[in-house]
Formats: sequence, structure tokens, C-alpha cells
Amino acid sequence: MLHRVPKGVNALTRNVVINHPNCFLGEVWRKEILRKDPGETPGVMAGDPTWGGMGQLDDADEENYEYKFVGYAYSLRCDTFAPAPLMDRNDMNTDTGDQFTFVIIPAEDTYGAPGYFQVKTHDILFLLVCLDENSDEYSRIAFEVVGRETVLNIPPYCARYTVNRRDDLHFGPDNEPLFDVRELKKAQNAYKRELSKKKTEETK
Repeated sequence: MLHRVPKGVNALTRNVVINHPNCFLGEVWRKEILRKDPGETPGVMAGDPTWGGMGQLDDADEENYEYKFVGYAYSLRCDTFAPAPLMDRNDMNTDTGDQFTFVIIPAEDTYGAPGYFQVKTHDILFLLVCLDENSDEYSRIAFEVVGRETVLNIPPYCARYTVNRRDDLHFGPDNEPLFDVRELKKAQNAYKRELSKKKTEETK
């Protein structure tokens, strides 16, 4: 009987996320290991991928892989807002955080149905951002799922996901990288140093 509670919360969460004005349609991609053993099957040990003759704990250590499309999902940022620098035009804030919390809802919510999937750690979430309302082309802003947490202690759990930005995977409408990652990191570091310098000067 208690299982009806998380099921009901999950149903309400899905309804809220899909109809929320800040909801994004996204694509979820999953890492697929390309390394094969001589038998042309992925090497495993006790169900876990192997690295040579040694058991491997996490596929994040793999070098030979590609990302495979899993399905579409609705996503809504749900972390607590924190103060952030505001643009001079007063039209947006320049959030400098690298870690965010999202509720990610697969577009297909029926278990076992075509298109249904469960979000896993290391999945890549691309938020589809339309730059022109008259165009069908989208830019893709990338995040990697690095953690999962639940707000209820009764299965099926109500999950939300901690994600990190993947600036190296942002793509424009032409499927070309939006910017040079090295130059972006330099600009971000310079901006953080400038903020730190201002704070130091204000405390003197």
C-alpha cells in the first residue's frame, strides 16, 4: 500500500515537469564501450567491464567508446537558486556554477514500451535550445549525470539527478562545437580570478 505514495508522487512530478514553463526537451545519450575481447564480445568479470585482465569498477576509465542515443526526455532544473552575477542589461544572470540538479523524465513513461529507458550515471543529457522560434534547428547544451538521489525512502524511488556541465560536448544547429573548450576555460578562469580579486578588495 505504501508503494502507492511514490507512484503517485512520480505521476505528479511527471505532470509538473512536462507542463512547467521552464521545462526543456532533451536527448539522453549513453556511453557504449567499443573495446572487444578476441571473441568479439565485451570483456566482463562478474558482470562488470574488464580492463585487460583486471576488473574495472567504472566505465569512466574506458578510452575506447562512443555515445549512443537512448531516447528523448523532459528535464527541469530543480536546485535551490543561489546569488549569481547579473548582466548589465538586466536580462539574465551569468550562473558560474558547474554542478546542477535536474529532474529528468523519459518521454515514454510506460515500462517496457519502445522508447522507455532509465537514466544512469555517466549518461549525457543534451538540452535542446531553439535559437529561432521560426526554425526547427536546435543547439545542444550538454550535461553529464554524475549522481542520483531520492526524496522518498520507499520504492519505486522518486529520483533527481546531479549533473555537471560538459562544455566539450556543446553543439550548435550545424552540429559543430559551439566554441573552443580551451579558450572557454581560459575565459572562465580569468573571470573567476576577477571576481575573487573584487571580493578581496571589498574586504579590505
